[in-house]
Amino acid sequence: MIKRSPQMLDFLKYPSNLRRPSLMRIPKLHRTIALLLDLSPWGLVPWFFFPWFVGSLTCAFAQDSFAPDSAAFFESKIRPILESHCLECHSGPSPKGDLSLADQAGWQSAGIIQPGDPNQSALIDAVTSDDPESHMPPAPKPALKPSEIQALRAWIAAGAFDPRTDPNGLDPNNPSPSIGPKKRNRIFEITDSDRAYWAFQPLAKPEIQPDDFHRSPSQKIDRLLPSNDLPVAPPGERLRRLYLDLWGLPPTFEQVQAFEKDPSADRWNSIVEELLSSHHYGERWGRYWLDWVRFAETNGYERDGLKPNAWRYRDYVIDALVQDKPYDQFIIEQLAGDQWAESQGYSPTNQPDAWREAIIATGFYRLHVWDDEPDDTLAAEFDDADDIMVTIGSAFLGLTIGCARCHDHKFDPVSQVDYYALLAFMRGIDPYGLSKTGGGGRGTGRIERILASPAQVEAWDSNRQNQIAELQKTLDQTLDTNSRSELETQIKSLRDSLPPFDKALAVWEIGSEPKPTHVLHRGDPNSPKQQVASRTPEVFSPFGEEPTSALEANTPDRLKLARWIAHPQNPLTARVLVNRIWQRHFGIGIVPTTDDFGNTGLPPTNPLLLDYLAGEFIESGWSIKHLHRIILSTQAFSKSSRPAIDPDAPSYYQPQLRRLDAESIRDSILSVNGTLNAMRSGPSIYPTLSQEVKDAANPVSVSMWLESPKQLQNCRSIYLIVKRSLKVPFLETLDFANSTSPTAIRNVTTTAPQALLLLNDPWLHEQADQLAQRLIREAGSEPNQQIERLWQLAYQRSASEQELHWANSYLQNNPQRLASLCRSVLNSNEFLYVD
Repeated sequence: MIKRSPQMLDFLKYPSNLRRPSLMRIPKLHRTIALLLDLSPWGLVPWFFFPWFVGSLTCAFAQDSFAPDSAAFFESKIRPILESHCLECHSGPSPKGDLSLADQAGWQSAGIIQPGDPNQSALIDAVTSDDPESHMPPAPKPALKPSEIQALRAWIAAGAFDPRTDPNGLDPNNPSPSIGPKKRNRIFEITDSDRAYWAFQPLAKPEIQPDDFHRSPSQKIDRLLPSNDLPVAPPGERLRRLYLDLWGLPPTFEQVQAFEKDPSADRWNSIVEELLSSHHYGERWGRYWLDWVRFAETNGYERDGLKPNAWRYRDYVIDALVQDKPYDQFIIEQLAGDQWAESQGYSPTNQPDAWREAIIATGFYRLHVWDDEPDDTLAAEFDDADDIMVTIGSAFLGLTIGCARCHDHKFDPVSQVDYYALLAFMRGIDPYGLSKTGGGGRGTGRIERILASPAQVEAWDSNRQNQIAELQKTLDQTLDTNSRSELETQIKSLRDSLPPFDKALAVWEIGSEPKPTHVLHRGDPNSPKQQVASRTPEVFSPFGEEPTSALEANTPDRLKLARWIAHPQNPLTARVLVNRIWQRHFGIGIVPTTDDFGNTGLPPTNPLLLDYLAGEFIESGWSIKHLHRIILSTQAFSKSSRPAIDPDAPSYYQPQLRRLDAESIRDSILSVNGTLNAMRSGPSIYPTLSQEVKDAANPVSVSMWLESPKQLQNCRSIYLIVKRSLKVPFLETLDFANSTSPTAIRNVTTTAPQALLLLNDPWLHEQADQLAQRLIREAGSEPNQQIERLWQLAYQRSASEQELHWANSYLQNNPQRLASLCRSVLNSNEFLYVD
């Protein structure tokens, strides 16, 4: 047993200079656990594990049960408050003060709630007022409990989701209406309210003020945000946030010191440019895109066979972001790269780099779960098509299009006919009708046939008789043995001199017309109904018809679809992307439901800001890096994450305290101990699996796990294999993305396996040992210098006198404890969280 000194006991009392997340920012359950830990004797637990326990048990920055932007939160928290305290007076045909709280339209028309900003909402002012004349509910009725006020704040901050559309739906004399948004009529029709829905409207331009002409885009963003008195974060904290946002890696201590000496706007902007130009930026943000398109390198199902060369798509995404490929072009290449390249006249000999990128990008269509031995091939074909449709709708449009496969969409203006008309764009892709080229041979006949353009095929066909005659004449000539041997030697030499073909997982349409598309009764491929032609959803007309009718008649279908999605007038594409980028930088999207811009999602908390960003994005040439620049240069991004008033009412315009994602935790550990591999592309890496993992996994999956050389395993996490039936355990335990469906936002959980992983995982022990060895190399054997260097590497700051004293008390000149101290630091909140 380790005997604890008074100084060690003090350490357990949360010294302020450890910069841990405040207990007031931790959900209620976790606050209780943390306080219990604070008061526990813990005689059997070495004190250096304590900061890890706090970090692990408080790592979920989430609500107690339901997200405040969900229908479940409204029904369990908000509806009871309204029914108990408000609706007796503020409902029915003649509500008091002309204020009805019986439905969303009532409080919207009164302006009593400002979605996204509880501090500017009159409802919060009324229930928290100290003035008896203005306090609600009025005496002698009981006031709201603090927990009820807290729930209202959280609800409003998350966008004030309100599923009630019936103004009498919450009359105390009537039963409560059903949960959720209003369902559509049984007979599908596009109504005026459908066309007026905010997400389907053209982008609105903010009103131009006289001084706007002299403002930068970043200043215009700040002007569109609510005024606030949030403090500015310290320079070191801001720089760490920036590095982790753009790279997923922490800065060095020396970089933080340099910025603290010169925290000017010019210096900040130059650092932003430096980070955006690095390959690390593509590796960080490429992982987000791979989440959105459910990237994996195996097929799923029992055998979970490998998708050969799927890593090329991953590298394409990384390179596209580093090069700042225009987003509209990024879309077109993924949805119709083969057809676009052909329309441009590109080939392996004409603009080969552009041709290669466009072909690799079509690997987008090959990423889904795929049954290599289906019982019903026709059903599997439409299941695959639906998977692709769902991903296109989620990744590019923020719509749940897949809900219309079997019937008209219950909430959004997307009919079943619309669904199959969209699917018709992709009927030229047949995942079960293609011949295969094995991985071992060159597949020259197949490749040559694919590479040939229709014009080349037609020219060959018109001259084939002459060519055959010439070949026959050659064959009629007799070669002697020596000549034949010499010729065969020349042929072999020429073949050997040819470079091997690069192989990629891709699609290419050749030959016959696409299959006809029918509306399927209840989604059953064996019950086809009327035939439909390819077109965009009716609700987007006339815009939906403009791009396709304006194109040449012979434009291939997938290219039409791609150009429609990437069209500047498409009301969804730019909005969805800028909202996701904002969410990644601030922790909360302007539209809180980042994967659903439909009626079951939440409206934007700041529509003008959303549309300004989308318009600026398009006008910049669809430059994603331009978006980063203007967002990261705002005053809003420089603010502290510490809440000024209510920790449970986060704002979309204040950076949020967040736990690092799984990849950033792993990559940061490798970066800090100095062993991060510089690998930048190529086939994915298989890390070592423990025997326990192998014993518990599917034997087929384990047999296919080809462990990579040790020197390659310390690569960035994006280069690790993504196998659907056996994910890398370290990443999966820390909430790695679901690889079977699009993931706009990962869940952040707090679980016992996470605690056990970070405490006992052999890989983490190995990394702590590596870090200890680095400290000895760079700081020598003197404990104070080792501790100082450890703090510099892990926290990018110097250790305080108290911290030096506490750490020294533990080390007690025992070198064997240095690795344990390193492990404790790598498990601390300050390392695992970003402010």
